[in-house]
Amino acid sequence: MMKPIKKIASLFLALVVMLSFSVTAFAAGATGSITIQSNTDVSVEGKTFRAYKILDVKSYTSDSVVYTVPEALKEFYKTRYSLNGNEGDFDAQVVGKIKEESDLFAFAAAALAAAKAANIAPGTATAGEGATSVTISELPLGYYVVEDAGAATPISALILDTTNPDVTLEIKADQPGIEKKIDGDTDTDDTTEGLVDYNNAAIGDKVPYVLTTRVPDMTGYTKYYFVVNDTLSKGLSFNGDVTITLGDTTLTKDTDYTVTATENADGTTSVEIVFKNFIQYKNAEKRNITITYSATVNGQAVIGVAGNPNAVTLTYSNNPNISDSGTTDQPDKPTEGSPVGETPEDETRTYVTAIELIKVDPEGNRLTDAEFTVTGQKTNIVLLRKDVFTKAEEGDYWKLKNGTYTTTEPTEETKADYESITDRYSKEIKAETIQTRESVTATGVVGSDGILRVEGLSAGEYTITEVKAPAGYNLLKTPIVIRIDWSAPAASSTDCSWTVSGVEGAVVIGGLVKVTIENNAGTELPSTGGIGTTIFYVLGGALVLAAVVLLVTRKRMRNRG
Repeated sequence: MMKPIKKIASLFLALVVMLSFSVTAFAAGATGSITIQSNTDVSVEGKTFRAYKILDVKSYTSDSVVYTVPEALKEFYKTRYSLNGNEGDFDAQVVGKIKEESDLFAFAAAALAAAKAANIAPGTATAGEGATSVTISELPLGYYVVEDAGAATPISALILDTTNPDVTLEIKADQPGIEKKIDGDTDTDDTTEGLVDYNNAAIGDKVPYVLTTRVPDMTGYTKYYFVVNDTLSKGLSFNGDVTITLGDTTLTKDTDYTVTATENADGTTSVEIVFKNFIQYKNAEKRNITITYSATVNGQAVIGVAGNPNAVTLTYSNNPNISDSGTTDQPDKPTEGSPVGETPEDETRTYVTAIELIKVDPEGNRLTDAEFTVTGQKTNIVLLRKDVFTKAEEGDYWKLKNGTYTTTEPTEETKADYESITDRYSKEIKAETIQTRESVTATGVVGSDGILRVEGLSAGEYTITEVKAPAGYNLLKTPIVIRIDWSAPAASSTDCSWTVSGVEGAVVIGGLVKVTIENNAGTELPSTGGIGTTIFYVLGGALVLAAVVLLVTRKRMRNRG
């Protein structure tokens, strides 16, 4: 009887021993904590944080952890990774897919939204007054997404397990940022000061740019991409004068960074600045990075209220769990599929205007062959543009009796408005470029349609002088002085505003200043002080002299008699 009892006791003892060896392979009842700390830029004081468990810990050993997908999140993972749940070990596949995520922040945001939608109860803690840290305690081991409840965005995705059950993280911005400004203190625009988003300039002006960012937290990374991508519109020419400072250190081109400028098919220019071996600045976290360069406004600049944009983005590493070697010839430049994120675009705009001179007679009919000079102090390069119409059998234009041209074909009802219903004209745009250093006196002749456009101007005062009148018309006696002023766009728009003063009837349409100049027909009579008055004086003097001579002669004759 004793032998069976001994056998049972031995089996029971063996089972107890086996269970005692197996207890480390199960995680039931194990908990951890997450502590969130303030940093120099962001405080946790008064903030509430929530931790949502998006993977459960099924078991663990000293070497590995086995995760399972919570029932409430299975559909989320199936949809995100295109899994049906039947192929092999679903849990292991999900874990593998998470490790392959190229944008961990985007994954965390999606998982956070899914956890909320599934009503998963979070662990919660609120930092009190003056607190520099806050701890979410008694959390079952697992894979968590932590959010700042006030911002409703994830601040971290992290793992709690037996090797690291208590995790501390520092609250920080979700991603690196970059800001672009125009240096209003060194540009040629007298209306802007400091770092601004908008300015106005003339063709030929240099626009100085300042880009600012900071060295991010690179904890956990062994390699980090940091690439600035700048796009200049076709009205801005890149000058290649890039300088970069990191803290108090000036970086060296080609040693610390590379600059590549590419002219695109649409006329824009892409400028790429690649920082080399950026991970070397890991211990310089939060130090400012300042990038400066300039662009010159060119003849393709957009005239008017829309402006000439210049936009920048920053491409940066965002997943320390994925290693990547970059391109073959540029290891510091990410390839398609590299684990990187991109900041929102930050943009500046430079605005340019023009004066359109319209020559008419008193009835409003267009006049040709008038010649003008436009003088201003705020101009480096001026484009004089005019339309020249010549007769052509296959032309697209007809001439109207008022001197303008139209592409509308005459009809029986409208033919009375046309100079000829058979003559056609083709249009050619002729442009002349005048360059100067400080001021300009640009001379041009109005086109066949009575219009001369002076393009590439900024805000300032301009003098318009007629130096040759159309045949049969009087020359303007007094120069026209106009003042063009500029205002930056309102907060909700990118369209600027231009205003004109000093000339009656001058208007601004779409950012183009239009000035109508009227000439009167006839030959101008001499004015007082002119040649005509001189002739009268001469003739009068001659008559008086003749009368004196006659009187003297008669008196002598009487005396002789």
